Amino acid sequence: CPQVDAQLLVVQKLEEKERGLQSSLAAVEKELALRCQALELNKRKAVEAAQLAEDLRAQGEHVQARLRELQACAAENQAAKEKESLSLKRAQ
Repeated sequence: CPQVDAQLLVVQKLEEKERGLQSSLAAVEKELALRCQALELNKRKAVEAAQLAEDLRAQGEHVQARLRELQACAAENQAAKEKESLSLKRAQ
């Protein structure tokens, strides 16, 4: 019967279209999964970079504090040296 053949053809076309759509959907889902993985990786890298920046900031503060201590010590030594030098000149 031609009508049945036509309906079967329509059904076949719809099934092909459904397979194509399912294939497209699978590809989109795979792409989404990859993008989610990349996003998570970038989030982890951002957290690590922030932690590293914080560590470096703390180290920088420590170095600056140590530098101030050494500068104060050098100034004290210079003052003591000048005082000794003055005493020596007076003694001579």
